[in-house]
Amino acid sequence: MAKKQNPWMKYVILLAVAVLLLLVVSLKNRRYQPKVTDVFGVKLEDVNAFTISKDTLSVTLLKGDTSWVFAEPDTGIIKDTKIESFFKNVVEAQKSGFVTKNSEKYDQYNVSDENGLKVDLKKGEFVLGTVYLGRSKTSWSQDYIRYPDDPKVYTSQKKMLSYASERASFWR
Repeated sequence: MAKKQNPWMKYVILLAVAVLLLLVVSLKNRRYQPKVTDVFGVKLEDVNAFTISKDTLSVTLLKGDTSWVFAEPDTGIIKDTKIESFFKNVVEAQKSGFVTKNSEKYDQYNVSDENGLKVDLKKGEFVLGTVYLGRSKTSWSQDYIRYPDDPKVYTSQKKMLSYASERASFWR
């Protein structure tokens, strides 16, 4: 007497092969996805001062006892919402793959020493991190990032320049 085969067996085997192929393809594609990392990689509680500068304009903000204040000679009250937005969207920002490592293209990406918005995070007099931010001409949702000691220009995961300025009036 011949055993009757299960009519669904060939479909189960076909499904198993398809799932296995899908797994192999997704693992292969993972290596082509850009790695997402923190821009600064600092603890928020370590930052007690920051300086933002561009060209000849510069503003330095210091953490006072209960709030943030301007370094001398600027005066005025700093809006807490501006500080919160700065920390959330700039200090905690993330970057992905790089677009170039050619230093001749820094002006094109607005991250040169002259065109970029320089952001220095400090703990006392010690500089925790420095980046140059540049506006993207092709994408409204990201900016460009360059480190002083790294020739690569990275793309940010979201807009950063909207939350930082070298002008004291921005922070009031």
